[in-house]
Amino acid sequence: MTSALSRRPLLKEVMTLAIPVAIQSALVAGLGMADVLMVSGLGETAVGAVGLGSKLNFVVILMMAAMGTSCSVLVAQYFGAGRLQRVREILALCLLVGTVLMLPITGLMIWQASALMALGTDNSQVMDQGTRYLVITAFSLWLTQLVIIYEGALRAIGNTRVPLYYAAVTIGLNVILNYWLINGGLGVPALGVAGAALATVLARIFQISWMFWGQQRPHSPLRLQRADFTAVWWNGLFPQFWRISWPLVLNFTLWAMGSLSYHLIAGNMGTRPLAVMSLLAPVEGIYHSLFFGVTNACAIMVGQRLGRGDFAETRYLVRQFLLWSPAGSLVLGVILLSLSPWFLPLMNLDVETLTMMQWAFAVMCLGFWIKVFNMTAIQGVLRSGGDSKFCLYLDMGALWLVGLPLTLAAAFWWQWAFPVVYAMILGEEVVKAGANLWRIRQYKWLQNLAAEDRPAAVE
Repeated sequence: MTSALSRRPLLKEVMTLAIPVAIQSALVAGLGMADVLMVSGLGETAVGAVGLGSKLNFVVILMMAAMGTSCSVLVAQYFGAGRLQRVREILALCLLVGTVLMLPITGLMIWQASALMALGTDNSQVMDQGTRYLVITAFSLWLTQLVIIYEGALRAIGNTRVPLYYAAVTIGLNVILNYWLINGGLGVPALGVAGAALATVLARIFQISWMFWGQQRPHSPLRLQRADFTAVWWNGLFPQFWRISWPLVLNFTLWAMGSLSYHLIAGNMGTRPLAVMSLLAPVEGIYHSLFFGVTNACAIMVGQRLGRGDFAETRYLVRQFLLWSPAGSLVLGVILLSLSPWFLPLMNLDVETLTMMQWAFAVMCLGFWIKVFNMTAIQGVLRSGGDSKFCLYLDMGALWLVGLPLTLAAAFWWQWAFPVVYAMILGEEVVKAGANLWRIRQYKWLQNLAAEDRPAAVE
C-alpha cells in the first residue's frame, strides 16, 4: 500500500502528465469557442450552422478518439513493461487501421453533407452554410485521425508536453487563419462560415506534417520504419488490438451519435435553443479540459503500473483520482457560475437568448461534476485495464435507455423550457455513476495486458 510519504512524488507525476494535456484540451476547446464567437457577428444562423456542423464532425472525431484510446491503452502497458519495439508496432497498426476506417467516412461526409445537416434543422440558411462547412472540413478528417493516434501514443509513454507544443502552435495558426478567412483581407474575400472551415483544414495539414517530421528523428521512441508496418501482418498484435478496440469504436460512435441527438433535439426546438447549445458545447469543453488532463494522467499512470504488475499502488491511485477529480470539478463549477454575470453578456446575444444561456450555464456548472466522476472511472480506470465491453454496455444503456428518452419527453411531450430539457441530459450520468462505482469495486479491470504476449527473447 502506498504510504502518505509517497504522495508528493505521485502528485508531481500527476501534475507533470495532467497539466500539458489540460492546457492542450483548453486550447482545443477555446478554438471551438473562437470558431463560434468569430462567426457570431454574422448572426444566430451562422452560429447554428457552425455549431451543428461541428457536432456532426464530432461524431467522426469520437470514432477517431476510440482509435487513439486503443493505441494509448496498449502503448502504456507495453511501455511500462519496457517493450519499445511492440510500442512502435502498435503505433503502426493503429495508423493503418485508422486510415482504412477514415477514408470512406470522409467520402460520406462530403457527398451527404446536405442530408446530414437536414437532420438537425429545417432552416434553409443554416443548412446551406452548414453544408459548405461540412464539405470543406471533411478533407481534414483523415489528417485529424493521424494526429489523434500520435497524440495518444505520445501521452501513453508519458510525453505530454510535445503534443501540447504541436497543438499550441497549430491552434494559434488556426485562430489567425480564422480571423483572416472569415473576414477577408490581403486580397482574400470574406468567406464567412466557409472561411472557418478552410482555416481548420490548412492548420491540420501543418500540424500532422510537423508532428510526423518531429517523431521521425532518431532519438524518438516512436520513430517508425517500414519494418514496423510490415510486421503488422505477422506479429500477432491485431487480435489483442481488435479485442480492445472494437468495443471502444462502437462505444465512442454510438455515444457520439447520442450526443449529436441531444444537439438535434435542440435544433428541432428552434434556432435559439440550437444557438445556445452551440455556445455551451465549447464552454463545456473548456470547463472540463482540466479534468480531461487529470483523467489522461490517471489512464497513463494506471496503465503503466498495470503493465509492471504493481496492483497495490494502482488501487491507491484509483481511490485518489475518483475522490479528488469530481470534487475539484464542483469547486470550479461554483467559481465559473459566480463569474458568469460578467462574461456571458460579452457574447453577441439578444436578451431572450442570453437569459436561456444563463440558466443552462447554471445547470452545467452545478451538475457536471458527476460527468467528471464518470469520465475518470471509465477512461482513467476501466479502459486502462481493458474492461472495454462493460464501458460499452453501460454507456449505451444509460444514453439510449435513460438520457435520450428523458430529454425527448421533456422537449416534445412535456414541452419544458430549454434549460430544464438540458438538465435532463444528466439523467444518464446518475445511472452511470452508480454502475461505475460497482464495477470498479469488482476489480475485473485490474489486469496486466502486456503479460498476455510474452516475447521469446528479450527485445
